Amino acid sequence: MENSTELRTVVYNVLLTQIQFGVYHFREKLPTIEETSARLCVSVDTARSAYLKLKEKGYITLSKNVGATVKVDYSAQETEEYIQTFFSTRKHAIIDLGRSIQPLFCNAQYLGLKNASPEMLTAMEGIFGGINQMAPYAILKHLNQKYDALGNNLLMRLVWQSFMFLHNPFFSIAENRQYFDHSLDYLPNILRICQNRDWKALRAAVEQPVENLSTAISRFYRDRITMPAPEEEMAFAWSSYKKSQQMCYSFAMELLISISRGIYPAGSILPSQKELANQKGISLSTVRRALELLASVGAIKASRYVGTQVLPFENATENSDFTKPVLQRRLLDTADSLQMLALSCKDVSTLTLSSLSPDSIERMCQELKAQKKAGHGETLSYFILNLIAQHAPYQTIRTVYSELLRQFFWAYALRGMMEKNQESINAIYAPYQEALTASLEKRDFVRFSALLEEFIIDEFHRTMESMSQLHIPGTRNILLPDCP
Repeated sequence: MENSTELRTVVYNVLLTQIQFGVYHFREKLPTIEETSARLCVSVDTARSAYLKLKEKGYITLSKNVGATVKVDYSAQETEEYIQTFFSTRKHAIIDLGRSIQPLFCNAQYLGLKNASPEMLTAMEGIFGGINQMAPYAILKHLNQKYDALGNNLLMRLVWQSFMFLHNPFFSIAENRQYFDHSLDYLPNILRICQNRDWKALRAAVEQPVENLSTAISRFYRDRITMPAPEEEMAFAWSSYKKSQQMCYSFAMELLISISRGIYPAGSILPSQKELANQKGISLSTVRRALELLASVGAIKASRYVGTQVLPFENATENSDFTKPVLQRRLLDTADSLQMLALSCKDVSTLTLSSLSPDSIERMCQELKAQKKAGHGETLSYFILNLIAQHAPYQTIRTVYSELLRQFFWAYALRGMMEKNQESINAIYAPYQEALTASLEKRDFVRFSALLEEFIIDEFHRTMESMSQLHIPGTRNILLPDCP
């Protein structure tokens, strides 16, 4: 994880919550700064900054000789009030996240374990005791191991954020281990299955703990949390960008989507930098950096006396500058995003379509047909996934998919490597458009979702092939799932 003020705040809140929940009592020592850094996957500077804030707020004492020691002395009643308040203010978000884990993560867990190296499986053996005790830090370590083979940094940031919001507070309450007493052999069983290469059994072994967690969360709220939820609860949030960069990238993405949809057609002139800044309420420097990024992906070209002109889509690749590190990083974000979508879209689609009314399905059919008539086949994957995301029954899925789809259009620069004109590009996507529409019209949601998975994996493979041809650093680290 990266060092930042936001991360410092997260680590501070994690430690404070553990103090308030009674994980660490009055005069007890906290882990060392270095231990917390390793356990929470943050830099030593970030951990130290969190400890200094705890000291400043009067929760701990901190010295070189003794380390960090809890300064506050909470009664059992105060501890219970902290637990009630914490979970009541996050009730619906935590339950929603628990229910979203299966469609978002299960297939990724399965593929990560299936492709885990012998060395990683051996490393997993070293945390038997921690997992059996449901220690939060052991769970985070195991989650990192599960996904390691996928080579996906974006996924790991989402896993980390989910852990901090759900797993860490939930398993910081010792009584919650009772919900999992029957599954203490989970990790040894997983390792045996992987070593025996019994992939069918692995699928079931991965899904069962996720179902157990969702059930345990519901039982916990029913049996333990009596404080009513406030009118305005805390929501689960995740950003695919680091905050300091978000405005620039978000604005660049907004313009790129507008260009792709024909709002700014090829040959047209964008509003001036000053006009764009005034329209969006952002600084000129943010607009300037966003336009520089769009120029690097071959979407626009600035001319001194003409203005910023939109370039033809089919010429994007030849007008792109793939030597720029910022573009290379954005393309890796695209690859990470596509991998996550490829591994989750089947389950998310089945869940979503099954939750919709007949009228909503009919409207989706009409929107798919309209998308085909628009003649921009290259936007099909974004269009369908965005449609699914808008209708997903869980807010967590809507949040995550919205963030993942932000990354989609950085692949704009690669499209020209497939075909040289719009007609040939449309021909690539037409079979998927027709098959997906036909499945939806027949209300065959299983078929639709399987086709969608096949399509996104195919899109992922094409993207990765283009990136490999361009020798984008880091491409080989990202695992390619097999086509169904």
